[in-house]
Amino acid sequence: MKRKSHSSAALPRSSRLHRTSPPEDTSISVQDALSGPGRAVVSRERALYFATGEHVVPSVTQDVEEENESWPGYFATAQQLHDNREAAQAARKQQQEVEQPDNETLNVVWTPQRPARSSVLTADDVVQKLKYLALQSLAEHVEQLPTLKYIDAAARHQVARAVVKLRRLQPEVLPLFIFPGVTEIDIPDCSTIDEDTMLKALTECAAHGLVLTVLRLGLCGRCVSDNVIDELGDALRTVEQLQMQGCYRLSDTGCKMLVRRCAPSLESFEISCNQRITKKSIDSFCELQNLHSLTLSECPQIDDASLESLKSMKKLRKLKLNQMERLSDGFIISLAQNLPDLEEFSIARCSQLTNIAVRGMLESCRGLKVLDVSDLHQITDACLEPVREHSHALRQVSMRCCLRLTDVAFQHIAYGANSYLEVLEMSSVSQATDASMMALLEHCAMSLTTLDISFCRNITEDALGVLADGTQNLRSLVLWGCTQMLYFCDVYLKVTARFLTRHSQDELIVTGHPLLTGLSIRY
Repeated sequence: MKRKSHSSAALPRSSRLHRTSPPEDTSISVQDALSGPGRAVVSRERALYFATGEHVVPSVTQDVEEENESWPGYFATAQQLHDNREAAQAARKQQQEVEQPDNETLNVVWTPQRPARSSVLTADDVVQKLKYLALQSLAEHVEQLPTLKYIDAAARHQVARAVVKLRRLQPEVLPLFIFPGVTEIDIPDCSTIDEDTMLKALTECAAHGLVLTVLRLGLCGRCVSDNVIDELGDALRTVEQLQMQGCYRLSDTGCKMLVRRCAPSLESFEISCNQRITKKSIDSFCELQNLHSLTLSECPQIDDASLESLKSMKKLRKLKLNQMERLSDGFIISLAQNLPDLEEFSIARCSQLTNIAVRGMLESCRGLKVLDVSDLHQITDACLEPVREHSHALRQVSMRCCLRLTDVAFQHIAYGANSYLEVLEMSSVSQATDASMMALLEHCAMSLTTLDISFCRNITEDALGVLADGTQNLRSLVLWGCTQMLYFCDVYLKVTARFLTRHSQDELIVTGHPLLTGLSIRY
Protein backbone atom coordinates (compact mmCIF):
# COMPACT_ATOMS: atom_id res chain seq x y z
CA MET A 1 0.00 0.00 0.00
CA LYS A 2 1.40 3.32 -1.05
CA ARG A 3 1.89 5.91 1.65
CA LYS A 4 0.10 9.17 1.04
CA SER A 5 2.28 12.14 0.30
CA HIS A 6 2.91 14.65 3.12
CA SER A 7 1.15 17.48 1.29
CA SER A 8 -2.01 15.51 0.61
CA ALA A 9 -2.18 14.22 4.16
CA ALA A 10 -2.11 17.76 5.49
CA LEU A 11 -5.16 18.80 3.49
CA PRO A 12 -8.73 18.26 4.70
CA ARG A 13 -10.72 15.51 2.95
CA SER A 14 -13.07 17.96 1.25
CA SER A 15 -10.22 19.84 -0.31
CA ARG A 16 -8.53 16.67 -1.58
CA LEU A 17 -11.43 16.02 -3.96
CA HIS A 18 -11.19 19.43 -5.61
CA ARG A 19 -7.52 20.08 -5.23
CA THR A 20 -6.12 22.84 -7.35
CA SER A 21 -2.52 23.89 -7.43
CA PRO A 22 -1.63 27.55 -7.13
CA PRO A 23 -1.19 29.19 -10.49
CA GLU A 24 2.36 29.37 -11.62
CA ASP A 25 3.77 32.47 -13.22
CA THR A 26 6.88 31.48 -15.08
CA SER A 27 7.38 34.94 -16.53
CA ILE A 28 8.57 36.52 -13.23
CA SER A 29 12.13 37.66 -13.50
CA VAL A 30 14.75 37.38 -10.78
CA GLN A 31 14.68 41.16 -10.18
CA ASP A 32 10.89 41.11 -9.69
CA ALA A 33 11.20 38.23 -7.30
CA LEU A 34 13.78 40.05 -5.21
CA SER A 35 11.65 43.20 -5.03
CA GLY A 36 8.42 41.32 -4.39
CA PRO A 37 6.39 41.06 -1.18
CA GLY A 38 8.12 40.31 2.06
CA ARG A 39 8.40 36.97 3.79
CA ALA A 40 5.49 37.71 6.14
CA VAL A 41 3.17 38.49 3.19
CA VAL A 42 4.11 35.27 1.38
CA SER A 43 3.59 33.19 4.52
CA ARG A 44 0.17 34.75 5.06
CA GLU A 45 -0.87 34.01 1.45
CA ARG A 46 0.27 30.41 1.72
CA ALA A 47 -1.60 29.91 4.99
CA LEU A 48 -4.75 31.35 3.42
CA TYR A 49 -4.42 29.01 0.44
CA PHE A 50 -3.98 25.86 2.52
CA ALA A 51 -6.93 26.83 4.76
CA THR A 52 -9.47 27.75 2.05
CA GLY A 53 -8.01 26.60 -1.22
CA GLU A 54 -8.16 30.14 -2.59
CA HIS A 55 -5.17 31.95 -3.98
CA VAL A 56 -4.71 35.70 -3.50
CA VAL A 57 -3.51 37.35 -6.67
CA PRO A 58 -1.34 40.39 -5.83
CA SER A 59 -2.40 43.67 -7.35
CA VAL A 60 -0.17 44.66 -10.26
CA THR A 61 -0.74 48.38 -9.74
CA GLN A 62 0.18 48.36 -6.04
CA ASP A 63 3.76 49.51 -5.54
CA VAL A 64 5.61 48.11 -2.60
CA GLU A 65 7.88 50.75 -1.19
CA GLU A 66 11.18 49.50 0.01
CA GLU A 67 11.77 50.47 3.61
CA ASN A 68 15.08 52.07 4.41
CA GLU A 69 17.10 49.93 6.73
CA SER A 70 17.88 51.67 10.01
CA TRP A 71 21.31 51.09 11.49
CA PRO A 72 22.07 51.99 15.12
CA GLY A 73 24.93 54.29 15.99
CA TYR A 74 25.99 57.92 16.24
CA PHE A 75 26.78 58.29 12.54
CA ALA A 76 23.40 56.90 11.45
CA THR A 77 21.59 59.23 13.83
CA ALA A 78 23.56 62.23 12.60
CA GLN A 79 22.91 61.27 8.99
CA GLN A 80 19.19 60.90 9.67
CA LEU A 81 19.05 64.34 11.32
CA HIS A 82 20.92 65.85 8.40
CA ASP A 83 18.57 64.28 5.85
CA ASN A 84 15.47 65.47 7.72
CA ARG A 85 16.72 69.00 8.45
CA GLU A 86 14.95 70.72 5.57
CA ALA A 87 11.69 68.91 6.28
CA ALA A 88 11.88 69.86 9.96
CA GLN A 89 12.55 73.51 9.11
CA ALA A 90 9.60 73.56 6.72
CA ALA A 91 7.35 72.00 9.37
CA ARG A 92 8.41 74.58 11.98
CA LYS A 93 7.82 77.44 9.55
CA GLN A 94 4.39 76.07 8.68
CA GLN A 95 3.51 75.74 12.36
CA GLN A 96 4.61 79.33 13.04
CA GLU A 97 2.45 80.58 10.18
CA VAL A 98 -0.53 78.69 11.61
CA GLU A 99 0.09 80.09 15.09
CA GLN A 100 0.66 83.62 13.80
CA PRO A 101 -1.39 86.03 15.92
CA ASP A 102 -3.73 88.63 14.52
CA ASN A 103 -2.92 92.21 13.83
CA GLU A 104 -3.95 93.17 17.38
CA THR A 105 -0.86 91.46 18.83
CA LEU A 106 1.29 93.73 20.98
CA ASN A 107 4.09 95.22 18.92
CA VAL A 108 6.87 96.61 21.11
CA VAL A 109 9.46 98.95 19.64
CA TRP A 110 12.53 99.84 21.66
CA THR A 111 14.64 102.88 20.96
CA PRO A 112 17.93 102.76 22.93
CA GLN A 113 18.59 105.94 24.89
CA ARG A 114 22.34 105.57 25.26
CA PRO A 115 25.32 104.83 23.01
CA ALA A 116 26.81 101.36 22.94
CA ARG A 117 29.06 100.53 25.89
CA SER A 118 32.50 99.17 25.19
CA SER A 119 32.06 96.09 27.41
CA VAL A 120 29.23 94.19 29.06
CA LEU A 121 29.06 93.52 32.79
CA THR A 122 29.09 89.83 33.70
CA ALA A 123 29.32 88.01 37.02
CA ASP A 124 33.05 87.42 36.46
CA ASP A 125 33.67 91.14 36.04
CA VAL A 126 32.30 92.12 39.44
CA VAL A 127 35.12 93.21 41.75
CA GLN A 128 35.10 90.87 44.73
CA LYS A 129 35.62 92.00 48.30
CA LEU A 130 39.00 91.47 49.91
CA LYS A 131 37.45 89.08 52.44
CA TYR A 132 36.11 86.87 49.66
CA LEU A 133 39.51 86.74 47.94
CA ALA A 134 41.25 85.86 51.21
CA LEU A 135 38.82 83.02 51.95
CA GLN A 136 39.17 81.76 48.39
CA SER A 137 42.93 81.63 48.89
CA LEU A 138 42.45 79.60 52.07
CA ALA A 139 40.32 77.11 50.15
CA GLU A 140 42.94 76.73 47.43
CA HIS A 141 45.60 75.87 50.03
CA VAL A 142 43.39 74.00 52.49
CA GLU A 143 45.78 71.03 52.76
CA GLN A 144 48.45 73.29 54.27
CA LEU A 145 46.24 74.92 56.92
CA PRO A 146 46.77 73.89 60.56
CA THR A 147 43.31 75.00 61.75
CA LEU A 148 40.25 77.12 60.93
CA LYS A 149 38.98 77.58 64.47
CA TYR A 150 40.07 81.24 64.63
CA ILE A 151 37.74 82.50 61.91
CA ASP A 152 34.02 82.98 62.44
CA ALA A 153 31.42 80.41 61.47
CA ALA A 154 30.16 82.28 58.39
CA ALA A 155 33.67 82.56 56.97
CA ARG A 156 34.34 78.89 57.71
CA HIS A 157 31.15 77.91 55.86
CA GLN A 158 32.31 79.96 52.88
CA VAL A 159 35.67 78.18 52.89
CA ALA A 160 33.87 74.82 53.03
CA ARG A 161 31.76 75.70 50.00
CA ALA A 162 34.86 76.78 48.07
CA VAL A 163 36.73 73.60 49.05
CA VAL A 164 33.81 71.47 47.87
CA LYS A 165 33.65 73.38 44.60
CA LEU A 166 37.36 72.71 44.06
CA ARG A 167 36.80 68.99 44.87
CA ARG A 168 39.37 69.07 47.68
CA LEU A 169 37.25 67.88 50.60
CA GLN A 170 39.14 64.72 51.53
CA PRO A 171 39.05 62.79 54.84
CA GLU A 172 42.27 64.43 56.03
CA VAL A 173 40.69 67.88 55.56
CA LEU A 174 37.52 67.12 57.55
CA PRO A 175 39.04 67.98 61.00
CA LEU A 176 39.38 71.59 59.83
CA PHE A 177 35.58 71.87 59.86
CA ILE A 178 34.69 69.42 62.67
CA PHE A 179 36.87 70.11 65.71
CA PRO A 180 36.40 70.38 69.49
CA GLY A 181 34.52 73.53 70.36
CA VAL A 182 32.76 73.93 67.01
CA THR A 183 29.12 75.03 67.22
CA GLU A 184 28.19 75.14 63.52
CA ILE A 185 28.95 72.45 60.95
CA ASP A 186 28.08 73.29 57.33
CA ILE A 187 29.50 71.00 54.63
CA PRO A 188 27.55 71.16 51.34
CA ASP A 189 29.02 67.96 49.86
CA CYS A 190 30.04 64.98 52.01
CA SER A 191 30.16 62.44 49.19
CA THR A 192 33.92 61.89 49.63
CA ILE A 193 33.64 61.24 53.39
CA ASP A 194 32.94 57.73 54.67
CA GLU A 195 31.13 56.78 57.87
CA ASP A 196 34.26 55.82 59.82
CA THR A 197 35.89 59.20 59.17
CA MET A 198 32.73 61.03 60.25
CA LEU A 199 32.39 58.90 63.40
CA LYS A 200 36.03 59.50 64.32
CA ALA A 201 35.68 63.28 63.98
CA LEU A 202 32.45 63.37 65.97
CA THR A 203 33.87 61.12 68.71
CA GLU A 204 36.84 63.43 69.23
CA CYS A 205 34.52 66.43 69.46
CA ALA A 206 32.12 64.67 71.82
CA ALA A 207 34.99 63.89 74.19
CA HIS A 208 35.49 67.64 74.70
CA GLY A 209 31.78 68.44 74.95
CA LEU A 210 30.22 68.96 71.52
CA VAL A 211 27.36 71.47 71.47
CA LEU A 212 25.85 72.30 68.06
CA THR A 213 23.46 75.02 66.95
CA VAL A 214 23.69 74.41 63.18
CA LEU A 215 24.23 71.08 61.39
CA ARG A 216 24.01 71.10 57.60
CA LEU A 217 25.30 68.11 55.64
CA GLY A 218 24.77 67.83 51.89
CA LEU A 219 25.01 64.58 49.91
CA CYS A 220 25.61 62.79 53.19
CA GLY A 221 24.25 59.34 52.35
CA ARG A 222 27.66 57.74 52.52
CA CYS A 223 28.66 59.13 55.91
CA VAL A 224 25.35 59.45 57.81
CA SER A 225 23.48 56.48 59.21
CA ASP A 226 21.58 55.68 62.38
CA ASN A 227 24.92 54.98 64.11
CA VAL A 228 26.19 58.49 63.37
CA ILE A 229 23.01 60.02 64.79
CA ASP A 230 23.44 57.90 67.90
CA GLU A 231 27.06 59.05 68.23
CA LEU A 232 26.02 62.71 68.15
CA GLY A 233 24.13 62.11 71.37
CA ASP A 234 23.44 65.17 73.47
CA ALA A 235 25.22 67.45 71.01
CA LEU A 236 21.88 67.86 69.21
CA ARG A 237 19.97 69.20 72.18
CA THR A 238 20.75 72.80 71.29
CA VAL A 239 20.65 72.49 67.49
CA GLU A 240 18.37 75.01 65.77
CA GLN A 241 18.96 74.21 62.08
CA LEU A 242 19.29 70.62 60.89
CA GLN A 243 19.72 69.79 57.22
CA MET A 244 20.53 66.37 55.78
CA GLN A 245 20.40 66.16 52.01
CA GLY A 246 20.74 62.81 50.31
CA CYS A 247 20.68 60.79 53.56
CA TYR A 248 19.45 57.61 51.90
CA ARG A 249 20.67 55.34 54.75
CA LEU A 250 18.69 57.04 57.50
CA SER A 251 15.74 54.97 58.76
CA ASP A 252 12.76 55.56 61.04
CA THR A 253 14.96 54.75 64.03
CA GLY A 254 17.44 57.47 63.16
CA CYS A 255 14.68 60.00 62.55
CA LYS A 256 13.13 59.30 65.93
CA MET A 257 16.50 59.76 67.63
CA LEU A 258 16.96 63.06 65.80
CA VAL A 259 13.56 64.35 66.78
CA ARG A 260 13.70 63.35 70.44
CA ARG A 261 17.15 64.86 70.93
CA CYS A 262 16.41 68.05 68.99
CA ALA A 263 12.83 68.63 70.11
CA PRO A 264 13.34 71.56 72.49
CA SER A 265 15.12 73.93 70.12
CA LEU A 266 14.87 72.77 66.50
CA GLU A 267 13.42 75.46 64.23
CA SER A 268 14.37 74.29 60.72
CA PHE A 269 14.54 70.69 59.53
CA GLU A 270 15.29 69.28 56.06
CA ILE A 271 15.58 65.72 54.86
CA SER A 272 15.74 64.66 51.21
CA CYS A 273 16.45 61.73 48.89
CA ASN A 274 15.39 59.09 51.40
CA GLN A 275 13.37 56.01 50.48
CA ARG A 276 13.44 54.33 53.90
CA ILE A 277 11.46 56.64 56.15
CA THR A 278 7.75 55.93 56.57
CA LYS A 279 4.71 57.41 58.26
CA LYS A 280 6.32 56.73 61.66
CA SER A 281 9.04 59.30 60.98
CA ILE A 282 6.56 61.91 59.77
CA ASP A 283 4.40 61.38 62.86
CA SER A 284 7.41 61.94 65.10
CA PHE A 285 7.92 65.40 63.57
CA CYS A 286 4.82 66.54 65.45
CA GLU A 287 6.93 66.55 68.62
CA LEU A 288 8.90 69.50 67.22
CA GLN A 289 6.78 72.21 68.78
CA ASN A 290 9.02 75.12 67.68
CA LEU A 291 9.54 73.96 64.10
CA HIS A 292 8.69 76.67 61.57
CA SER A 293 10.50 75.33 58.46
CA LEU A 294 10.16 71.78 57.11
CA THR A 295 11.52 70.36 53.86
CA LEU A 296 10.70 66.85 52.64
CA SER A 297 11.97 66.32 49.11
CA GLU A 298 12.43 63.36 46.78
CA CYS A 299 10.90 60.74 49.05
CA PRO A 300 8.84 58.78 46.50
CA GLN A 301 7.37 56.35 49.03
CA ILE A 302 5.54 59.10 50.94
CA ASP A 303 1.83 59.45 50.11
CA ASP A 304 -1.14 61.42 51.42
CA ALA A 305 -1.73 59.17 54.42
CA SER A 306 1.91 59.46 55.51
CA LEU A 307 1.71 63.25 55.72
CA GLU A 308 -1.58 63.54 57.59
CA SER A 309 0.20 64.50 60.81
CA LEU A 310 1.58 67.67 59.20
CA LYS A 311 -1.87 69.23 59.51
CA SER A 312 -1.37 69.61 63.26
CA MET A 313 1.89 71.61 62.96
CA LYS A 314 0.31 75.05 63.24
CA LYS A 315 3.60 76.92 63.69
CA LEU A 316 4.92 76.00 60.25
CA ARG A 317 5.66 79.00 58.05
CA LYS A 318 7.81 77.34 55.38
CA LEU A 319 6.93 74.00 53.79
CA LYS A 320 8.62 72.28 50.85
CA LEU A 321 7.26 69.04 49.42
CA ASN A 322 9.31 68.80 46.24
CA GLN A 323 9.11 65.80 43.92
CA MET A 324 6.59 63.90 46.02
CA GLU A 325 4.92 62.13 43.14
CA ARG A 326 2.19 60.39 45.14
CA LEU A 327 0.54 63.50 46.54
CA SER A 328 -2.97 64.34 45.35
CA ASP A 329 -4.94 67.55 44.83
CA GLY A 330 -7.29 66.79 47.71
CA PHE A 331 -4.48 66.42 50.23
CA ILE A 332 -2.78 69.69 49.21
CA ILE A 333 -6.09 71.55 49.58
CA SER A 334 -6.74 69.99 53.00
CA LEU A 335 -3.17 70.74 54.12
CA ALA A 336 -3.43 74.38 53.04
CA GLN A 337 -6.74 74.77 54.87
CA ASN A 338 -5.17 73.47 58.10
CA LEU A 339 -2.02 75.60 57.70
CA PRO A 340 -3.36 78.98 56.50
CA ASP A 341 -0.39 80.92 57.94
CA LEU A 342 2.18 79.44 55.55
CA GLU A 343 4.43 82.07 53.97
CA GLU A 344 6.50 79.79 51.72
CA PHE A 345 5.05 76.79 49.90
CA SER A 346 6.84 74.65 47.33
CA ILE A 347 5.29 71.73 45.45
CA ALA A 348 7.75 71.64 42.56
CA ARG A 349 7.90 68.47 40.46
CA CYS A 350 4.84 66.90 42.10
CA SER A 351 3.69 65.50 38.79
CA GLN A 352 0.17 64.44 39.83
CA LEU A 353 -0.99 67.89 40.93
CA THR A 354 -3.32 69.98 38.77
CA ASN A 355 -5.07 73.36 38.82
CA ILE A 356 -7.24 72.22 41.72
CA ALA A 357 -4.29 71.93 44.12
CA VAL A 358 -2.65 75.24 43.18
CA ARG A 359 -5.90 77.17 43.24
CA GLY A 360 -6.94 75.69 46.59
CA MET A 361 -3.54 76.52 48.05
CA LEU A 362 -3.77 80.16 46.94
CA GLU A 363 -7.32 80.46 48.24
CA SER A 364 -6.39 79.22 51.72
CA CYS A 365 -2.90 80.68 52.25
CA ARG A 366 -3.45 84.42 51.79
CA GLY A 367 -0.09 85.37 53.34
CA LEU A 368 2.13 83.54 50.85
CA LYS A 369 5.38 85.31 49.99
CA VAL A 370 7.27 82.56 48.15
CA LEU A 371 5.57 80.19 45.68
CA ASP A 372 7.24 77.40 43.70
CA VAL A 373 5.14 75.41 41.22
CA SER A 374 7.95 74.46 38.84
CA ASP A 375 7.55 71.42 36.58
CA LEU A 376 3.80 71.08 37.11
CA HIS A 377 2.95 70.29 33.52
CA GLN A 378 -0.81 70.04 34.08
CA ILE A 379 -1.51 73.51 35.47
CA THR A 380 -2.91 76.32 33.31
CA ASP A 381 -3.52 80.06 33.64
CA ALA A 382 -6.78 79.57 35.55
CA CYS A 383 -5.07 78.30 38.72
CA LEU A 384 -3.31 81.66 39.24
CA GLU A 385 -6.45 83.80 39.18
CA PRO A 386 -6.56 83.96 43.03
CA VAL A 387 -3.29 85.91 42.97
CA ARG A 388 -5.06 88.70 41.11
CA GLU A 389 -8.27 88.41 43.13
CA HIS A 390 -6.67 88.40 46.60
CA SER A 391 -3.54 90.46 45.83
CA HIS A 392 -1.02 88.04 47.31
CA ALA A 393 2.16 89.85 48.36
CA LEU A 394 4.40 87.39 46.53
CA ARG A 395 8.10 88.27 46.62
CA GLN A 396 9.42 85.25 44.77
CA VAL A 397 7.65 83.07 42.21
CA SER A 398 9.12 80.11 40.34
CA MET A 399 7.15 78.65 37.42
CA ARG A 400 9.86 76.88 35.46
CA CYS A 401 8.81 74.34 32.84
CA CYS A 402 5.08 74.96 33.29
CA LEU A 403 4.49 74.31 29.62
CA ARG A 404 0.78 75.17 29.49
CA LEU A 405 1.06 78.65 30.98
CA THR A 406 0.65 81.71 28.76
CA ASP A 407 0.87 85.49 29.12
CA VAL A 408 -2.37 85.48 31.12
CA ALA A 409 -0.67 83.68 34.02
CA PHE A 410 2.10 86.27 34.26
CA GLN A 411 -0.41 89.07 34.04
CA HIS A 412 -2.18 87.56 37.07
CA ILE A 413 1.13 87.39 38.95
CA ALA A 414 2.21 90.92 38.01
CA TYR A 415 -1.16 92.49 38.82
CA GLY A 416 -1.64 90.62 42.11
CA ALA A 417 1.90 90.80 43.52
CA ASN A 418 2.34 94.33 42.18
CA SER A 419 5.21 96.17 43.87
CA TYR A 420 6.16 93.18 46.07
CA LEU A 421 7.49 90.88 43.34
CA GLU A 422 11.30 90.71 43.39
CA VAL A 423 12.23 87.39 41.77
CA LEU A 424 10.45 85.71 38.86
CA GLU A 425 11.69 82.47 37.32
CA MET A 426 9.82 81.55 34.14
CA SER A 427 12.38 79.42 32.35
CA SER A 428 11.08 77.21 29.52
CA VAL A 429 7.58 78.70 29.48
CA SER A 430 7.55 78.71 25.70
CA GLN A 431 4.20 80.49 25.27
CA ALA A 432 5.29 83.65 27.09
CA THR A 433 5.58 86.70 24.80
CA ASP A 434 6.16 90.45 25.00
CA ALA A 435 2.82 90.87 26.80
CA SER A 436 4.33 89.25 29.90
CA MET A 437 7.25 91.69 29.87
CA MET A 438 4.92 94.66 29.52
CA ALA A 439 2.80 93.44 32.45
CA LEU A 440 5.92 93.22 34.62
CA LEU A 441 6.96 96.70 33.51
CA GLU A 442 3.56 98.15 34.35
CA HIS A 443 3.12 96.64 37.81
CA CYS A 444 6.54 95.51 39.11
CA ALA A 445 8.97 98.09 37.72
CA MET A 446 10.10 99.33 41.15
CA SER A 447 10.54 95.94 42.87
CA LEU A 448 11.79 93.44 40.27
CA THR A 449 15.45 92.50 40.84
CA THR A 450 15.89 89.06 39.24
CA LEU A 451 14.30 87.68 36.06
CA ASP A 452 14.94 84.32 34.42
CA ILE A 453 13.45 83.97 30.93
CA SER A 454 15.70 81.17 29.68
CA PHE A 455 14.32 79.35 26.63
CA CYS A 456 11.41 81.78 26.31
CA ARG A 457 12.02 82.28 22.62
CA ASN A 458 8.90 84.28 21.80
CA ILE A 459 10.10 87.32 23.75
CA THR A 460 11.66 89.90 21.47
CA GLU A 461 14.77 91.95 22.01
CA ASP A 462 12.71 95.15 21.93
CA ALA A 463 10.56 93.97 24.84
CA LEU A 464 13.67 93.17 26.87
CA GLY A 465 15.11 96.58 26.09
CA VAL A 466 11.96 98.40 27.21
CA LEU A 467 11.80 96.29 30.40
CA ALA A 468 15.47 96.82 31.27
CA ASP A 469 15.20 100.58 30.77
CA GLY A 470 12.05 100.81 32.89
CA THR A 471 13.05 98.65 35.90
CA GLN A 472 15.41 100.61 38.10
CA ASN A 473 16.36 97.78 40.47
CA LEU A 474 16.81 94.94 37.96
CA ARG A 475 20.21 93.41 38.72
CA SER A 476 20.12 89.91 37.23
CA LEU A 477 18.77 88.75 33.86
CA VAL A 478 19.17 85.12 32.79
CA LEU A 479 19.01 84.40 29.07
CA TRP A 480 20.06 80.78 28.58
CA GLY A 481 18.70 79.45 25.30
CA CYS A 482 17.35 82.79 24.07
CA THR A 483 19.76 83.15 21.16
CA GLN A 484 18.29 80.81 18.56
CA MET A 485 17.20 82.70 15.46
CA LEU A 486 13.43 82.49 15.00
CA TYR A 487 11.52 84.20 12.20
CA PHE A 488 8.09 85.02 13.55
CA CYS A 489 5.59 87.59 12.25
CA ASP A 490 8.24 89.26 10.07
CA VAL A 491 10.44 89.83 13.14
CA TYR A 492 13.67 88.13 14.13
CA LEU A 493 13.39 87.12 17.78
CA LYS A 494 17.06 87.15 18.65
CA VAL A 495 18.77 88.82 21.59
CA THR A 496 21.79 90.48 20.02
CA ALA A 497 24.61 92.79 21.02
CA ARG A 498 22.24 95.70 20.46
CA PHE A 499 20.42 94.89 23.68
CA LEU A 500 23.51 93.81 25.60
CA THR A 501 25.41 97.01 24.93
CA ARG A 502 22.68 99.66 24.84
CA HIS A 503 20.28 99.00 27.72
CA SER A 504 20.42 101.69 30.38
CA GLN A 505 21.15 99.52 33.46
CA ASP A 506 24.90 99.69 34.02
CA GLU A 507 24.70 97.34 37.03
CA LEU A 508 22.59 94.71 35.27
CA ILE A 509 24.35 91.33 35.11
CA VAL A 510 23.24 89.28 32.10
CA THR A 511 23.89 85.54 32.28
CA GLY A 512 23.66 82.84 29.65
CA HIS A 513 24.32 84.71 26.39
CA PRO A 514 27.13 83.25 24.22
CA LEU A 515 28.56 86.72 23.63
CA LEU A 516 29.26 86.90 27.37
CA THR A 517 31.67 83.98 27.65
CA GLY A 518 34.62 86.12 28.59
CA LEU A 519 34.91 88.14 25.38
CA SER A 520 34.34 91.88 25.42
CA ILE A 521 32.05 93.35 22.79
CA ARG A 522 33.66 96.38 21.17
CA TYR A 523 32.55 98.63 18.34
